[in-house]
Amino acid sequence: MVAWLKEQPKIWLIVSFLGVSMTGYHLFTTQVLLLSHWPHLNLHLAFGLVIVFLQAAERIPRAKLLYFLMAAASVVVAVYIHIESDNLLDREQMPTDADFLVGLAILVLVIWAAYLAFGFILPTLALFGIVYALLGPYFPGELFHAGIGFERLVAMLTTDIGGIYGTLLFISATYMAIFLALGSFIEHSGSAQFFIDFPMALFRGMKAGGAYAAVVASGLMGMGSGSPVANVVTTGTFTIPLMKRSGFPAHVAGGIEAAASTGGQLMPPVMGAVAFVMAQFTGVPYFKIIGYAAIPAFLFFLTVGFGVYFRSVHMNLKAVPVSDLPELREVIKGADNFLPIVVLVGVLAIGYTASLAAFWAVMSLAGLILIRNPNKGFFPIIGRCFADGGRKAAEFAAAMACISIFVKVIMGTGVGLKLPILIEEYSRGNLVMGYIYTALASAVLGMGLPTVAAYIVVAVLAVPALTQMGAHPLQAHFFVLYFSILSGLTPPVALAALAGAKVADADYIKTSWASLQYGLVAFIIPFLFAFNPALMALAPAWDILWATIATLMGCIAIASFMQGHFLKTTNIAERLLMGASAFGFFAFVVTLKFWILLAAVICLGVVSVRQGALARLGWGPQADEGHSVEGG
Repeated sequence: MVAWLKEQPKIWLIVSFLGVSMTGYHLFTTQVLLLSHWPHLNLHLAFGLVIVFLQAAERIPRAKLLYFLMAAASVVVAVYIHIESDNLLDREQMPTDADFLVGLAILVLVIWAAYLAFGFILPTLALFGIVYALLGPYFPGELFHAGIGFERLVAMLTTDIGGIYGTLLFISATYMAIFLALGSFIEHSGSAQFFIDFPMALFRGMKAGGAYAAVVASGLMGMGSGSPVANVVTTGTFTIPLMKRSGFPAHVAGGIEAAASTGGQLMPPVMGAVAFVMAQFTGVPYFKIIGYAAIPAFLFFLTVGFGVYFRSVHMNLKAVPVSDLPELREVIKGADNFLPIVVLVGVLAIGYTASLAAFWAVMSLAGLILIRNPNKGFFPIIGRCFADGGRKAAEFAAAMACISIFVKVIMGTGVGLKLPILIEEYSRGNLVMGYIYTALASAVLGMGLPTVAAYIVVAVLAVPALTQMGAHPLQAHFFVLYFSILSGLTPPVALAALAGAKVADADYIKTSWASLQYGLVAFIIPFLFAFNPALMALAPAWDILWATIATLMGCIAIASFMQGHFLKTTNIAERLLMGASAFGFFAFVVTLKFWILLAAVICLGVVSVRQGALARLGWGPQADEGHSVEGG
């Protein structure tokens, strides 16, 4: 172990040490209050900036000196903020020259670090916010504002409390760092491999077993990874080759994985770590948030599963040889890997905070690692978990600080109060149009962003408008969450589909289209729960049951329509009837008109009876042996 460490580059060792320190600090602060609010956030951001810049120095040797200097500058400004924190509160809105220079340095460092961590989108939003704040008098109509002087703007964003050191950085320091540590423990402890092996063993010997395994594994992995792309790369490495061996075309295998991995961000109890951000925004307890998310997530994954089933029967796929897959009786011996999820939900259920629940989930995994590696293997694994968790938390700290610039400008200039009026004007007060505009905005603004960042940006802009037009705040927040996440499937960016195409060695456009086919219901469900709260368990039990069953039937019908198969391969008329049936079931959920439900049932019944009768007579289109359907 010591010899291996000596072989590693010095920058890597320094970054790993800082990552371990960052994770250790944040885990410890769940138990003991070490620093007051502002110094705590300052230290969190300092860890983040230094780690991001040192990682850049490690990754880009030709700019090593520049990034060393930026890391050093991050330490200097953090020390200044720590020493002056009480005085800064006293002279809020009256910054000194030193305050201004430090604040300006913080802005540059945060924007640059966000670029290094997540690309150009977040820095572009931040820079647009700064330009908008400075040039407010030159904007037309409702976007006009009096403008903010440069020195005042720098202070408002940095040395005044509530800018960069505001709610979003608090969320990053209090929740994100702990949950990212949990994700790293799951990844490096062996639990991640169990979450892949378990569904592979569960569907061993079944037609399209690799695809079913992809759906379940992506749900298990995606709920904690925080990134659909990371989920595709992790689970898809195992599941996509299995799907291709079963007979799925490469682009379909990549599309199934992309759709399932994107949906993993919607799966309780972790939901890609976005649930506690929503809890902070809405004031609704975390445990209730994940309860509201359960039915839509269940319906989504069930629909992807039905799509896989219809496609596999339609193509008459073969099963992967059982000798190539793990046995369930062997895999189930690792069922203790579910322990952290049980602990997380259990601690939440008895009323403790999300950060404390995540802490004990991490401790339970650390205990499992110790039991499995009682000798020298324990400390290297724990070290990797802590270091990787710190690296991820550092990148998110930079991202949240950068988003804070944009959010603060939106609120500080008053445009945040005007946007709901603008959206309401464009939608002419029609809530349906308001939701459609929000969905389009979410898809655009969410492109290329991690789940949490995408949700925050759109929630700040769109949710106030929706609630002003009469939407329930929780339904509006969940609507925004869904469409922010689904930007991973929507062209032209479609990062989850792009990752799936790369792993599957398939055409990107075909893979993106396939992912939309299998994930289509995720674009429909938000409109359903937006107008029927029963799908979020915000209604009496009988209403919840009706809404869930009707939506489930609609999901089955839409999966059949998209894949061209039900009990047998559907002809054009049957396929149209299945589409009409799906539309009817979904329309009933929104309108609660029973004649619409009856029409949907009749459409489904006609196809069922006709295909059932033809099957008994041995007539009608059969599944084609080895048939491959390109995109359909």
